[in-house]
Amino acid sequence: MSTDVLRVPQELRRGGKLYDEEIAEDYAAKIIDLVASYAGVPDLRDLSVLDFGCGYRLAQTLLRRSLPIGRYAGVDVYRELMEYLQANVREPNFEFHAFDLHNEMYNPDGQMLSADLQLPVREASFDMICLFSVFTHLAPHDYAPMLKMLRRYVKPGGKLLYSLFVYETTPGGLGFIDKISAGLNLKPEHIENWEGPPDFRDWDPKQPLKWAIYSRKHALELVEGTGWEVEALNDPLEFIQHQMVCRPV
Repeated sequence: MSTDVLRVPQELRRGGKLYDEEIAEDYAAKIIDLVASYAGVPDLRDLSVLDFGCGYRLAQTLLRRSLPIGRYAGVDVYRELMEYLQANVREPNFEFHAFDLHNEMYNPDGQMLSADLQLPVREASFDMICLFSVFTHLAPHDYAPMLKMLRRYVKPGGKLLYSLFVYETTPGGLGFIDKISAGLNLKPEHIENWEGPPDFRDWDPKQPLKWAIYSRKHALELVEGTGWEVEALNDPLEFIQHQMVCRPV
């Protein structure tokens, strides 16, 4: 298969199944531009990027739209998808790795996360490490170990970018809590004694970690002591939830 027409089969797509294909690809292209902007460059042509929990969307968009990237390494727990991409993407600057990591939603039988786990890529070799729709399904006990594990793989001067759900309303009204609060018709007397959001809420325990919601305070304090420092925690955009940007200490 030629990668300029790469289109991952529907049965291998987790997430995004309900989105219009063209809109989803446009959003992926905007996320790629966002990664470049946080890296302080016009595009990714000179950067090495680790996409952890990669799925297929960014790689497919990079290839189908011939967007420049120096090196792309995708890592995901979804072995069948990674094997498909390994077999069908032949560009030498793209690589894909299956990683048998526990996730309550996507890989409940995988190995439990720890800061000492070794990824199937070389340490200290990435300018940008990105995680989209990973922390949005991550329990608090895995938050710091994930950050500590990833710290070993960033180059000096590199950055970490991940999306997450934050328990707050935002001016743009594009966050998860914005959409919830819009339907509540709250009055001042309903919230006058409210002490603020919980540190963490698994929004629907019947669907464990489908929506992992952190307070801003807790999301920030969990970064402390992981080898990263927070550069920014930015509000949602049309195509992505809150974005945490960190640099290595």
